[in-house]
Amino acid sequence: MTETTFTDIIVVGAGIAGAGAAFALAAQGHAVTLVERNFPASGPTGQSSACSHVFYLMPELQRLSKRGLEILKSISSQTGESAGWNQIGHLYCCGNNSATAFRKATNEVNALGCEIEILTTSELSQLYPDFNFDGIEMGVWEPTGGYADSYSATNALVTAARNLGCNVRLNTEVASIVIQNGQVIGVQTKEGHTIHSDKVLLATGIWTRPLLQQVGVDLPIFIERHTMTVLDAPNYARRILPVCWADDILMNYGRPDGNSTILLGTWAGGGTGFRHERTNQERQVNNPDTHDAVANSEETLNILRSFLPRMPMLADCGIRPGYTGLYDMSPDDNPIIDSAPNINGLFIICGSSGHGFKMGAGVGEAAAAMAMGYKPDVLSPFTIDRFEE
Repeated sequence: MTETTFTDIIVVGAGIAGAGAAFALAAQGHAVTLVERNFPASGPTGQSSACSHVFYLMPELQRLSKRGLEILKSISSQTGESAGWNQIGHLYCCGNNSATAFRKATNEVNALGCEIEILTTSELSQLYPDFNFDGIEMGVWEPTGGYADSYSATNALVTAARNLGCNVRLNTEVASIVIQNGQVIGVQTKEGHTIHSDKVLLATGIWTRPLLQQVGVDLPIFIERHTMTVLDAPNYARRILPVCWADDILMNYGRPDGNSTILLGTWAGGGTGFRHERTNQERQVNNPDTHDAVANSEETLNILRSFLPRMPMLADCGIRPGYTGLYDMSPDDNPIIDSAPNINGLFIICGSSGHGFKMGAGVGEAAAAMAMGYKPDVLSPFTIDRFEE
């Protein structure tokens, strides 16, 4: 079956990046159709801790994060819907081996017009006397950082896009991209319908690789399963962990969720320029639709133990059931945002590697410009051809 409606561009996937792209395209007056297999943020976006900051070592990631947060913080004024933004600040600590790179990146973020400063260990100890700052050289403090509600933020973007005329198709799974003589002509849904357009922007994250393999494009992306530990701290979560936290030595991060819950996670790298394999507890997943979404007790306790040398007071919290999320990873832990090789009209956002939420709306906006004929220079490090060798 074929639908006769033709649209300027089809965006596939209503995670934070796809929703951001659809909003940007609709705001520019384009006829856009947003197609989502379930509902907004039903994939990895919805499982994100949504910790948000501009600080990164790579200037392009800084710029995308800055723009992404600007969009998230302003979206409620356009829709009346909250993005669930909580500005509690973000603190990123590092040791001596990373201090030079962190100082350089702090200066770059400051040059973008963002509030950010370096705190000495003495200042950190005064601010957070219950923390143990052994081994830490300095902290990078972003007072305008914080966290959002990933579902609320994504739905606000989708609502804004719909209000601007975007055709939003939920519960509609794309089975294949339709190509004719090297040119995109649309997508085919699982029900056998064809939606026509000569431009398709895939923002399908963990589901991207098999879709592209059907049209002869194979990207070196893979899927990692990441665990979140959830602690019970009724009415005192903000006293124990008052800010969004990242530790470049112990390789963990966390934040309060309201004032009664604390979320904790670990990571092996991504955005810092190198990987810490000794801390890598993640495992690769072959099928994103059948992975184990529940964190077991060993995974939960391992993450908690990674925090105790720094925050011993977390031992007094209760433990709630943890959960897992999936990251679409690239070999260098940076996103792929590019046009597909040898196929006209096909554009790709994938490999977000755990950076996705905070910069998602900015990535979507930049990818929308790329799809419409102007590729912003901020996307230059994220091309597919960087993996050719």
